[in-house]
Amino acid sequence: MKKYTEKIHASRLLKMLESENPCSWEVCPNNQGECNNSICVMCKKFIGCYAHFKCPCYELGKQEAIKRTWLALQRKGYI
Repeated sequence: MKKYTEKIHASRLLKMLESENPCSWEVCPNNQGECNNSICVMCKKFIGCYAHFKCPCYELGKQEAIKRTWLALQRKGYI
């Protein structure tokens, strides 16, 4: 089984952000399945969101989560 890495996560985040409704809470880049507002540890670590119970889109709001994601992608050299 292939290890889920930050590079894979970044690739999936880019794909998600290019969709019509990014951060729709329906698809988590981590598992490519339903998010259900649950914790995505990789998303939280990637953008520096340390809320405890929900995904960053839910905890921060969609706009802030998307903004932080773009900035993190740039800072880490993925775009």
